Amino acid sequence: MCVVSFCFFQRIVIAFIRNFIMVDLRQDPIINVIHNGIRKGITVALDNGCLGSAIILILSAIDAMAYLSMPEGQEDVTKADFINWADHYIRFPGDEQLTGEELYGARCGMLHSYSVSSRMSREGKCRMIGYVDGSNPPILFRPAVSKELVLVSLPAFKTALFQGMDQFLIDIYKNPTSKKAQVANERFKNLVHTIPTKISRTPPSGTVAPSRKNA
Repeated sequence: MCVVSFCFFQRIVIAFIRNFIMVDLRQDPIINVIHNGIRKGITVALDNGCLGSAIILILSAIDAMAYLSMPEGQEDVTKADFINWADHYIRFPGDEQLTGEELYGARCGMLHSYSVSSRMSREGKCRMIGYVDGSNPPILFRPAVSKELVLVSLPAFKTALFQGMDQFLIDIYKNPTSKKAQVANERFKNLVHTIPTKISRTPPSGTVAPSRKNA
């Protein structure tokens, strides 16, 4: 299995790969990146009790979706991009919700220090998000206990993300010839793709396999 950024793969090593490895590039990028990459990683982490890893992958997935939704000509995801995507697409059953600012604070805390605390939460700009392995309702907020902390069910968080991703992709590709769809297609090439490979035991034509003495 070979895991690469597709553009890097395409520009730097494709000649080498074609000579030495049989590569199947026919997989749809949405299936490859979204289903077999992002979603599978989150599901495997949760199913195996790796809750911290699952949280990081969920928050990173929001970053990736915000990247796909950036305005044309923009190269880097901003805080505003993340917050806007999360506010629009991450929804939970019931009245209590997590804001884009809270999810961005959670992202900063988990990715930078593996913590629920972030600069935003310390400055009182958002609540800290804690995580439980299941609850009904999916979001628990008890201001009488703490106004600074809100708890979210991780299975519900996963579901909210997956549903948000589905709706986002529908919104992007409901008109496949639109500028948004074309921009997303190009950006998908920059995301990490998992490419099934089979190493060839036969050296490519025109090369000489090293002898055991000189190897």
